[in-house]
Amino acid sequence: MVSTTGNESNSDPPEQDLRTQLRELVAGLRREVEALREEITALRRKEAPEGADSLLTREEAAERLRISTRTLHDLADAGEIQPVRVRGRVLYHPDTLEAYIRQQARREDGRRG
Repeated sequence: MVSTTGNESNSDPPEQDLRTQLRELVAGLRREVEALREEITALRRKEAPEGADSLLTREEAAERLRISTRTLHDLADAGEIQPVRVRGRVLYHPDTLEAYIRQQARREDGRRG
């Protein structure tokens, strides 16, 4: 008769070692991916044009906020986001969008606290 209890106890530590190694590898990869995301974001900021060239169309602004153009229009009508009008065109400065996002985050924090 062959005892399986001895084999099972010997196989657990190597399996645990592999699991630990895989977890560490995945955690390391996640850190690397996050670092790359941050670098890409920083590069995009550096490449972003300044002044009037940085103004966004309604579609671009709505896409950045991940809302519909109708919702963006409603926010502008309510005075929550201030558009810039240039020769009949309605444009949005990225800083205005970021300020709106920060304002919403503060409101949300106030509700939680």
